Amino acid sequence: MRNKTTKDVGAKLEQYILTKVKEIDPQARLSRGSGCGNDIGDITSNILYCECKKRNTESINIKESTWRHLINQLPINTQKLSIMALENKNNKRFIVLEVEDFFKILKKYYEN
Repeated sequence: MRNKTTKDVGAKLEQYILTKVKEIDPQARLSRGSGCGNDIGDITSNILYCECKKRNTESINIKESTWRHLINQLPINTQKLSIMALENKNNKRFIVLEVEDFFKILKKYYEN
């Protein structure tokens, strides 16, 4: 049996997030060359860019530089959300987004 690569470990989280995003945006797809810098994040859709990170620890944290890397790749004036999907060793999943984006979502939710 071969050892799992980092890509193998993260693939389950990517597939889970992709399935959920496709329920909202059927055009969602895995980014080309995920992790190679060919596309933005691991998942791309009409509404968001998502970077997925699986952690082998109980704690979840991100480096600001990792977040900046995602944000700096965004096209100028994009309306798409930038999010990070994180999963810890206990398979608990979390979404991280900037606070202003969170309040935009909340506002739209309550306006409808």
